[in-house]
Amino acid sequence: MKIQIDNFGPIHYFECDLDKDLHLILGTNNIGKSYGITVVYLLVKSLMEFAEETFSIEFSAHMRQMPSEVLEQVSALNVGDELDIIATVKDETTKLLQDGFLTRFQDYVEGTFGSMDTIGNRFSREEPHIRLVFGWGRMDIGVSDNAFIVGGSTIENMLKSIKVRCVEEDKTDKIIENEQANLIIYHRKDNNDLGYSFFSVISIYLFLVICQALAKIHTIHYLPASRSGLYPALSAFGQIVAELAKSRSYLNSRIQLPGIAVPLSDYFLQLSQIKPNKKQDEDNPIHRIADDIERDILKGTVEFDKKTRELFYIPNGTGPKLDMGASSSMVSELSPIVSFLRHIVSKPARKQRAPQLSLVEIFREILQKIPQEGSPPKPLLFIEEPEAHLHPENQLRLMAAFAALANAGVKVMITTHSDFLFNKLNNLILEKKIDTAAVSAMLFRQTEKGGEAVPLPMDELGIEDDNFIDTTEALYDEKVDLIDRMNRGGDDGDAG
Repeated sequence: MKIQIDNFGPIHYFECDLDKDLHLILGTNNIGKSYGITVVYLLVKSLMEFAEETFSIEFSAHMRQMPSEVLEQVSALNVGDELDIIATVKDETTKLLQDGFLTRFQDYVEGTFGSMDTIGNRFSREEPHIRLVFGWGRMDIGVSDNAFIVGGSTIENMLKSIKVRCVEEDKTDKIIENEQANLIIYHRKDNNDLGYSFFSVISIYLFLVICQALAKIHTIHYLPASRSGLYPALSAFGQIVAELAKSRSYLNSRIQLPGIAVPLSDYFLQLSQIKPNKKQDEDNPIHRIADDIERDILKGTVEFDKKTRELFYIPNGTGPKLDMGASSSMVSELSPIVSFLRHIVSKPARKQRAPQLSLVEIFREILQKIPQEGSPPKPLLFIEEPEAHLHPENQLRLMAAFAALANAGVKVMITTHSDFLFNKLNNLILEKKIDTAAVSAMLFRQTEKGGEAVPLPMDELGIEDDNFIDTTEALYDEKVDLIDRMNRGGDDGDAG
């Protein structure tokens, strides 16, 4: 899925292709890098949660009502007549996306950035616009009256029509049938209860949208900047979260820390609710990468205490267990990354909940016609400034670990100011340890209308440096000039 963001806060334009496995996002400070990936995170999070709830009992009960004007037209059908209701299905699907997906997304945006008044383009004052492009579908999201709205959506070349066909009572026992990408709802003249059939068709349509939009992603995780300071500060919530987690089965809504941006809240809640693996899977490549980071960078191990719900660091050979507040900033920056990899990211994907069993065959017929490309769904990990507090040698090791994660089936999206990460990635490309087809490199540039993300040219020799080279050259030129001035000053002194 590609996500295109226009006129959102400090951003004029940002597009990311979530089919890629390793994203490197560069640019100067305060230009929109973190803002952009936060919007992407909130979008995907909202869509995934909407997908989880779409086929619930509550959703089923809500959808068993066909719009009255369509019901009147169906009731007037005679045996053998047909009525194409694909426009109605699209309208109802749009309403569901509006109510379920976008309402949730707006809540998360306001919980992260503030009111809707603050999210328009800060430079041009233009309204935000988002476009999701997935396979053979597209969804446009705009803003009207301070609320996100579905500006339009398409599902191309899959369902040509959705027709209600009036039949005699004893002619067929079918409810729904797929005839060469034309869905047929069989309506018996003496039976006006079309609620189940209508719900089933809406389910099919939504299922197709969701399957395509989330085809390459099964979980998302966000690791914010300043992890070394955030974790000790948020640990004060640890016992509260632990008690809430015990009563999770009695809670109707998701736990969220009030007054804290949604990605930060999710970050801490996920860390606090870790369920350590009783036995580490040595064959799991993600576990091995976490072990490599501990061995080669941390020089110790990271453990999670199930009672206190906190992380601890045990240095190699010294024995005492240190909490994050007593550890070095490098340790407290990397320990959450190791814990996420070992206990959260490495968990297998849950199966996508499908609509009711009677529709499985119809889904199978339709989905068989969808071109299946690439690998199965993967976890997506957002990491802000992973180089923080790391010596350049360790930055190089960490970049190698990120490339290994991408090869092991984890999508990684990084914002960075590190030329060491950038140059190490180039060397990994040269070594053919990661395929350029799996890599995206974007540079945010400042324009009159805000930050604009520009793809950096890339080939088998690496990524073109349009970010650090100017600063490096300027620094070198400054040094040469200073040396030249010093030499000229010395010459003048000798002449005197």
